[in-house]
Amino acid sequence: MGTKLFFAIIAMVAIQACNGTGQKTTASEPVETTISSGMPDSTAADVHDLYKEVKFDSQKDFVCGMPVSAGVSDTSHYKDKVYGFCSKECKDEFVKNPSAYVAAK
Repeated sequence: MGTKLFFAIIAMVAIQACNGTGQKTTASEPVETTISSGMPDSTAADVHDLYKEVKFDSQKDFVCGMPVSAGVSDTSHYKDKVYGFCSKECKDEFVKNPSAYVAAK
């Protein structure tokens, strides 16, 4: 009986931990998004194809200035807008201070 109760408590704790107790973001905080195909042999072209139907709210990568039309490998949402970046490094730099990049636009 004690073992069943122990496992029942462990299961309830695990379920509670998975039920949205993570951080919530506000509209002014950047939301990090990274999409990959999950396939070990995917190419950069496969990743860029994931974003071909997305309308971005900027024409250029804010950090390096590369045109979004040349290819996007990562995105970030900030104040209900979607911004594309050529690399994770550019997105990571943007996320540090998104308001400065958007203001300089």
